[in-house]
Order: sequence, then C-alpha cells, then structure tokens
Amino acid sequence: MHLPLLKALPEDFRVTETLGLATAAHDASTHTYLLLWKRGLTTHEALGALAAAFGVDVRDVAAAGLKDEDGITEQFVSVRAVLSPEEVERANARGRSRGGDRAWRVTPHGSGTAPLRTGELDGNCFRLVVRDLAEPLAGALAEGPRRHTHFFVNYYDTQRFGVPGGPKQTHLIGGALLAGDEDTALALLRRSGSAEGKQALDHQGPAQEFWPRLDPRVPVFYRCAHASYEWNARVRVLLGESAGAEVAHVEREGLPYAFATSREAVLRLAVRCPELDYVRYRWTDGACVRSTAARPTVLQTHISVHRVEPDPLHPGRFACAVSFFLPSGGYATGAVHQWFVQIAGALGDGAPDPAVAAGGRA
Repeated sequence: MHLPLLKALPEDFRVTETLGLATAAHDASTHTYLLLWKRGLTTHEALGALAAAFGVDVRDVAAAGLKDEDGITEQFVSVRAVLSPEEVERANARGRSRGGDRAWRVTPHGSGTAPLRTGELDGNCFRLVVRDLAEPLAGALAEGPRRHTHFFVNYYDTQRFGVPGGPKQTHLIGGALLAGDEDTALALLRRSGSAEGKQALDHQGPAQEFWPRLDPRVPVFYRCAHASYEWNARVRVLLGESAGAEVAHVEREGLPYAFATSREAVLRLAVRCPELDYVRYRWTDGACVRSTAARPTVLQTHISVHRVEPDPLHPGRFACAVSFFLPSGGYATGAVHQWFVQIAGALGDGAPDPAVAAGGRA
C-alpha cells in the first residue's frame, strides 16, 4: 500500500492547542498570555520574532509545546511584560510583514503571574486533509462509520528529527552535544536546513563560541531529540516482540519505524508494556536539567471522518478530511499513518510500499 500523503498544502494540517491556562487580575499580573497563530515558522522562530517585536529577551517569551512549521497552528505563549493592545497591534504588523508562506499574529488571552512551561500542555486538536488515497481505502472510509476508535504506538514522529525537506539528524546533533563534541554538532547543524543552521553557516569562530549565542532552549531541544530517537528504538523492538507477523517495518525520511497491521497487535504491546521511561532535558533556572519520566507506549484517540472526495492534486486518487484530539506528546502524522496501515491490514494489504515509505511521505 501507499502511505497517505499529509501536509501537501499548509492548509491540509491545522492544529489548535488545548491548555487549561490560569489567569490573574491585570494589576496583579507580571505576564501577558497570547494565542499565537503561525504559518511556515517553527515555534522557536516565532518566539524569537515575538521577543524582537516586544523588545524583550527571548527567554522572556515561552510556550508550553512545539508546533510544526509545515502547517497552520495555534498555540499559547507568555511574555514577561504587561502588554497594551497597541503593543500587540504593532507586533502583529511585524508578523504580517513577513509575507508569503511565513507569517504570524497574536491575540490577547489574558494575563497572569507565571510563564508557560514545557509539560503544562493538555493536548492538541487536529484537522487534517489526507491525500493520494487509493480507491479501496477511500471506499472503506466512505462506507464505514464516521467516528473510529484508534490505538497506535506513541512514536516520536519524523518532524522531531529535522525540518521539512532537510536531513533528519536533530538526534545526531543532540548526541554530539551530550558527548561534549560541539564541533561535530555545529557541522551537523550547518547541514540541517533549520533557522539555527543558517546562523551556524554564518558563524566564523570556534564552535564553543556559537552555542551560547542561541536561545538556550534550542540546544536543549537537540538533546531531547537524541533521547526521543533512543525511546523510539526501544519501543520498536518491543512492538516487534509483541506483534510478531502483524508488523510492517518501514523507513520514513531515513528513519526506521515499525507499524502494527492490526489493532490487536497494538493492544498486545499496551498490555505487555503500557509505559516506558524516557530521558528529558529542560532549561530551568538558567541550566539544562536532566530527568526521567514515564511515557505511554500506546495512545488512544477517536478519529472523525468528515468527507471523502476526489483529490484534485492527484487525479484518479481520493482525499479525506479527518479530525481528532491527542494528548500532549502525541504526533498526528504518526497516528494517521498507523491508522491507514491498520485499515489496509483489515483489507488484506498491510505492507506499505517500501519505495513510498522510504520517500518519507509525512
């Protein structure tokens, strides 16, 4: 089977953050909370742009989670300042001036006494258009129920490991930083195609002088990516042991994954190992802090099918609009790809086409 095509257009991938945000009276507040709409920028890029727009240090602008750049996303941010409506509007003028596919804007969402922190996010609501579907898959969706219960392996997906179109190597950069090899980390970063990679290309001095110039949360992210890659590898082995023959090994954008071809195979993994510890890194009180926490190996969601129709971008194929909610840490692209592998398995075609899988249809 072909893995479905996601993110063909920015409008095909929409995500809205869900966060129980505590607010305070304006005169007692130290922070302003904003709802950030963005397109074509990473969260780190957007935080930097907001810091420049409001004239504050980049560490005074924070978010509870990271959002993809190849889509249209909404998330909450905090700014360590009590902002006026006029300041917000002036900032939005700078966001609109970027033009093209890269733009952002913010909407006031109250004020409070604390910055946002990683880990506070409740989850995300997604609405996706899935393209390039073959007729059997499209027919199964059109004729089936509107709402599907879906269990899937909670992998970190490909966007964790690199920007769209770039090499997937954030975990390699993180590994080099953890090993104290800042020269190798800088060399890898220069080939990454990321916003930080562009800064690295402009850097002329030793690597040891480059890394402290970044927003300190960025090197922390690379360390987290290394831990994510290791966690994926452990879960991939566990799934293979639990699922047996009901597993398809695929390569997506150069990264190895194992997808179960039936719901039952996923549930066997959940019974055998419902949680697996992972290493996490956070920038806290001026330092990178390492800790461990449990991450569920399997997530459950309910996918709603809204329409199935011919795909104008791929004549003879079909497109489908779906929506669902995922708790914090879940990846929509991974959830949808695994859902289609399971549907294909039920139809008797559970092995993804290796050529397509290797091509990285994210």
